[in-house]
Amino acid sequence: MQQKVVVFGVLSTYCRYMKKALRVLPPVLALLLVATMAQAATAPKAGSVCKKAGQSITANNKKYTCVKSGKKLVWNKGVVVPTPTPKPSATPTPTVKGLTFETELTPINLAAYQEFVKTYKARMTTEVPNIEFIVEPNMDKVLLKQIVDNINVSAKYFAKERPLNVPLKVWIAMTPEFQWIYDNMTEVLPTQLLDGGWLDMKLARSKAEPDGFMGGGAAGDTKSGIATLFFNGSARANWGDGFWSQVPAHEFTHVVQRYELGNSMGPMLCWVREGNANYYGWLIAGRNSQAAYRNSWLQALSRIPTMAEVPDYQSKSAAYWADFFVQNETKKPNECDPWINYIMGAMAFQYLGGTYGNDAIQSFYLGLRDGWKGVCPYPISSAGIPCESWKIVFKKSFGVTPEELYPKFGQYIADEIKWAKGKRVYWDLEALKIAPIPTD
Repeated sequence: MQQKVVVFGVLSTYCRYMKKALRVLPPVLALLLVATMAQAATAPKAGSVCKKAGQSITANNKKYTCVKSGKKLVWNKGVVVPTPTPKPSATPTPTVKGLTFETELTPINLAAYQEFVKTYKARMTTEVPNIEFIVEPNMDKVLLKQIVDNINVSAKYFAKERPLNVPLKVWIAMTPEFQWIYDNMTEVLPTQLLDGGWLDMKLARSKAEPDGFMGGGAAGDTKSGIATLFFNGSARANWGDGFWSQVPAHEFTHVVQRYELGNSMGPMLCWVREGNANYYGWLIAGRNSQAAYRNSWLQALSRIPTMAEVPDYQSKSAAYWADFFVQNETKKPNECDPWINYIMGAMAFQYLGGTYGNDAIQSFYLGLRDGWKGVCPYPISSAGIPCESWKIVFKKSFGVTPEELYPKFGQYIADEIKWAKGKRVYWDLEALKIAPIPTD
């Protein structure tokens, strides 16, 4: 299936030309031309009587001549008149131009996308979310609008899970001003939410890397109990980059996760936490165009080898990827950063969304909040591993155990990687030709 975007030019028609011609011809000549055209409008019947030998009438691209047949004058059968080639005009007539972009997805990914679009349209509202945007004065206005628009849309989409009247504060800046974000976060966040030095690492990246730190963070609740987000743009941030376009919804998904789980990330494995955020990040960014969503997804898959984690990922088997999820069960929350957790987790949620639907996914999250009670002393063990109660919640939500789905996750991932191989990927300004930036 293809999507066609057609830009229509202005075309002159024959009738419009003739009207103009009649206006400029001398009156008598114009009347003669009209009479001739009226006569030519009806073709004579071959063999019917005519009055004057040599007389001719042109109609329906044929020239009929009055000829002598025996003692009678009759119309002949007519001769086809070649259509003259028009002379070039001094002003070329614009032509119709078409741009075609692929929209095809693998069946499960397509089902997940269609399920999202259906629920997205049903959830949209005119109600304004209770969000305060705090913006550094030098913030790029284009990037700022992209963030604000997509945070508002994300809030509306998740309003069933996190009501719109629940407050949120969002800090936004560019890389050269990340110190501003750092200072604000360290002032409003409780000390325990800054443990591990994660914010210091982002500050160091903003100073050391050529393009600075580009992305965001869902840091948790302020000292006064208000949820927070921050976003940092860079010189390379633009909506044609699928990583950037999914960042606002990705980080807002973390806000929803915290709300659903009682302000805790503890009950979630790495692939669950980051994969779910990536899953909704790309869907919300591509909500107005399946072609744009497809292209962003191809961008994401193409970035796997650039992270130097699984450089030969295209040759890995379904069993290899199934084992990835088994190994993920023992990862600690601070081991979620490798991109592979994000992208493989997103594909697992594509499988879940395309197979079981969005409501089953949300049921899973709502169940994680208290699912550990009566199973473990705490939602997370002293070793930093989530309580295995998540598997019980998983089966209640999807009807099967994680162990039963891991092989299906693995096969889906192998199929998805195979599908992407050799596909053309559009980037940056070229990618923006596929669809306009969403503004709803």
